[in-house]
Formats: sequence, C-alpha cells, structure tokens
Amino acid sequence: MEHKHNVMRPVLQLCQALSGVALACCTMTALAGEGYKLRQSPVGVFGGEMAASIENPGFFGTAALSTTSIYKVVDGDGNDISLPARSLPLPTGTLTKGAVPDGTYTLNVPSAAIGFDQPQTQINILAGYLTQSTYGDGHIAFAMNIPLIKQSRTFTAVSPAGTVSPTPNPALPAALRGAINGVAAAANAQVQAAVASTLASQNADTSGMGDTELSMVWIKQQDRLKIAAGVSLFVPTGNYNKDRGPNPGFGNFYTLRPGVAVSYSLNPNHASEVWDSGVTIAGRLSFGMNSTNKDTNYRSGNFVYAEAGIIKVSGNWAFGSNVLAINQVTDDSGTGAPAGGNRYKSYAAGPFISYKLPGKEAGFNLHYSQSFGGSNALVSRTLQLRFIKAW
Repeated sequence: MEHKHNVMRPVLQLCQALSGVALACCTMTALAGEGYKLRQSPVGVFGGEMAASIENPGFFGTAALSTTSIYKVVDGDGNDISLPARSLPLPTGTLTKGAVPDGTYTLNVPSAAIGFDQPQTQINILAGYLTQSTYGDGHIAFAMNIPLIKQSRTFTAVSPAGTVSPTPNPALPAALRGAINGVAAAANAQVQAAVASTLASQNADTSGMGDTELSMVWIKQQDRLKIAAGVSLFVPTGNYNKDRGPNPGFGNFYTLRPGVAVSYSLNPNHASEVWDSGVTIAGRLSFGMNSTNKDTNYRSGNFVYAEAGIIKVSGNWAFGSNVLAINQVTDDSGTGAPAGGNRYKSYAAGPFISYKLPGKEAGFNLHYSQSFGGSNALVSRTLQLRFIKAW
C-alpha cells in the first residue's frame, strides 16, 4: 500500500510536467489569429468601374455588401490543416522512483482532422473626393473605406487518444505498469484539454468595425488609357482580441500598400459589330508592407498583389471577369512565428455583371469570386454587390 500511495501522490508535479508537452500539440490559436489571411481581400477590385471615364470631379461613394463562405484552411503544402501527430516522452521517473526513467515510454498521439466553416457578412462604406484641379495632368482622389463585419466560426477537431510505445512488458510489476498507464492517461487528458481550449477560442460569433483604409490616388486619363497610382494605409480601428480566433480587425498593426492600376479601351464604340467594341482590359499591381502587431509581437510578411480584368460594355450593361494573385514575399517573424516563414499564397477568379442607371452617374456591380491554389490561407467563395455613385 505504501508503494501505491507514492505512485498516486505527485499529481500536481505530473500535470506540470505534461502541460507544456500537451500544449505543444495545439498551437492553432496563434496561427489562426495571425496567419491564414492578409490585409488584402481575395476578391477582385475590378468591375464595371474599369470602363468608366473620369468625367465628374467631386464627391463619390460606394456601398458594397459581401457574403463570404470560408470553408477550409490550408497549410504550406495546400492541404487541409490538421493537428499534427506527435510522440510525447512520458515523465515516469518521479512516479516510479527512477525505476522507469523519463522518456522510456512515449505517448503516440495520432493526427487530428480539423473542420472549418465561417460564414461572413461584410458591408463596406467608401466615400471620397476627386479634385477639380489637375496635378501633372491628372486628378487626385482621396478616399476612406470603412468595413462592418459579422462572422460566425465553427472549428472542430477530434484528437484520438494516444497509445503507449513500446507496449509495457507484462513481466513488469503491476505497480510499475499501473504507473506507466496512469502517466499515459494523464497525458491523454492534457492533450484533450488543450484541444478543448483551442476549440473554445476559435468557436465564436463576432461582429463590429473592421480596419479603416485611407487612400490617396493620382488618376490620369488620356484617350483610351487610364492610369491610377497611389497609396493606401490600413489603420487598426477594427474589433480585435488576440485571444480569440475570429476577429473583424486584423490586429494592432498598420499596413502601407502603394500600387498602380492601368486600363485600356480596345474600342470605345459600344454599338459597333467589331469583336472588340466596348472592350476594356485592365491590370493592377500593389505591394503591402506590414508593421509588427503590438499586442502579440508578431509581424506578418510583406506581400505582392496582382490583378487582371476584362470587361465588355453593351449599352447600360457590362459583363466581364477578373483573376488575381496574392503572394507573401517575406517571412513572418516575431513571437510564435512558425519555422519556414508561414508564407501566404492565394489566387482567385470570377465573373461580374454591371448595370449603369440610365442618365445617372450611378450603377450596380454583382461579382462572384472563388479562391484556389492557396497555401497558409483561408479558402473561400464570395458574392458581392456594389453600388457606385458620383455626385
């Protein structure tokens, strides 16, 4: 009885020894909070506006309603993320008084599949002003974009119980076999508790203001060619909690994104029977630079965004499509940054249709976008309706 009493006594020591090992299996909170997304929407910007000319300096505005289904998260190889399989050395030395040294046995925990689903509704209110005066033969536009976001995340992971390796020899004294099994049971309990803690931080409904985008763009139009070059600054005004998985805001850091866009009308004669009548092509390139998140000391790497689009106008209607690529070009860094850089990559494409209200400087744009080919990224499909108005 005395030996059995010594085996069961140091439960607190056992939990302390196991807690760090078990939590090492469940690092999804940090990754899901800082990774898998950048301050660059995987939805194309180009729509009916690419064929519009610069005619009315003054105030303008856009209201966009987007419904997004984020249905999985992929790792650096493009596979669905999972809790990795781990072999955890069992701290058996204390409980067996050194008869079974620490690390003699391991708990082999299988990988755990992760299910992810996050429907999201977002309203973007953009207001701006296009100068009457010209600078270098171009007008300057100032704009502010404020997003309002509602998210609901379902995050599931089932971690099978680990097994002891090697199998304890039946010739061992019953007390030692009991000690080994007791340590393994405690380790399994710690692993399951860590998984449950991760799920609790991820499964949440959130809503609120997202991060504000402030932009200044120089726009010049000459005959069929239109050029826009400028810079955007993303300010951390969004609802953000570093201990929560879903967040309307990205975190307590800034993103500076200079860029340029060019569009060219192949044939502005919409009524012509020629194949290129009313066709405009466009391209956009920008570079995003992130500062360090002051709440987590984590810095997401810088990224390049490229987009191409084509549109055909017929009367008040227009239809087209676009394709985009977002590639992170520097590694993540700071506290908790994974080995390998955790670089984000995502592509997306989709069609759109636009309608200009007759006699009005206003119109609607309906756009569908599907992301694909990603790594360290959220995978989503989005339907967006935009209303554009110039005053």
